[in-house]
Amino acid sequence: MNALSWVVRACRLALFMLSASVSMHAGAATKFDAMDPLGTLRKDQVSKKQAITIDVAPGDWGNADVRDIKRVLDSVAAELLTHAGTSSGALSIRVIPRRGSPKVLYERGVEGQYVIQLTARDERWFQYVFQFSHELCHVLSNFDHKETIGDGKVDESNQWFEEALCETASLFTLRRLAVVWETNPPTRNWTGYAPLFSAYALRLMSESHRHLPAGQSLRDWYAQNQSALSDNPYLREKNELVAANLLPLFEAHPELWQSITYLNPTKTSASKPFAQYMADWQAASLDKTLADQVLELFGLADGGESRGEKLAAIPLAPRTSMNGPAGD
Repeated sequence: MNALSWVVRACRLALFMLSASVSMHAGAATKFDAMDPLGTLRKDQVSKKQAITIDVAPGDWGNADVRDIKRVLDSVAAELLTHAGTSSGALSIRVIPRRGSPKVLYERGVEGQYVIQLTARDERWFQYVFQFSHELCHVLSNFDHKETIGDGKVDESNQWFEEALCETASLFTLRRLAVVWETNPPTRNWTGYAPLFSAYALRLMSESHRHLPAGQSLRDWYAQNQSALSDNPYLREKNELVAANLLPLFEAHPELWQSITYLNPTKTSASKPFAQYMADWQAASLDKTLADQVLELFGLADGGESRGEKLAAIPLAPRTSMNGPAGD
């Protein structure tokens, strides 16, 4: 083989090695994800992350660094928005500490951002995940798209369902991040933290009030409890029971989260009887699977109304709304 042939061969070999090296680095940059074997979810996560901006205000967060809090909240948002997306474009959220109960305010911040108040403190990341998931779910569910019924109060006849949905979001996100953080925590300092998410979710889900009485369906339970739910949407134990029955739907089909962005489609929906409230949601949803399944669970499929719903449809004197916390 002459000298020229050797040069040509060496050049070809060098190009081959360079190409292989680039391919190996590209492959290494994207780890295999058992939850996303085709690699499609990761691209979607990037685009969804860009759809939200989270600003954590300084304040009484205990010994937690606001930069770490933001990492946790970004992780929550990436998980939920991967499945739900948003119906109104980019979101801007300001997070501040408070005492009492976590909540999202109806009043926007000075720059138009949503304001979420959390009571989690120190480095109890499982509490940040639980609380922020719930409040972010309210934002995604158009919690502020409701008409007022006097004195600036919002009609809360169907608020219990939104509360149950957002409790479901908290449990769902805890369990999902337990998987995600196991192999890909936001920082190496949190390697090994993932089991605390699953342990906290398990502790909550094992509470007896979250389970239906033996032999009772959610349909029958709702028929017995619908008046109490409508009168006071903040009956936690009842909302948590509903959430426990909704969670399997979302865990089997996480893409159903996109349907919550069509809840409260008009300002008048929230004041309607629950069956009509659900019908409005069903009509507005692009994918009607979740609304259909929820209607079935509550015994309201095919436009059916329970006896209590029919009685509730009879016009009565206006009632005073419960003055519960906004988006609690």
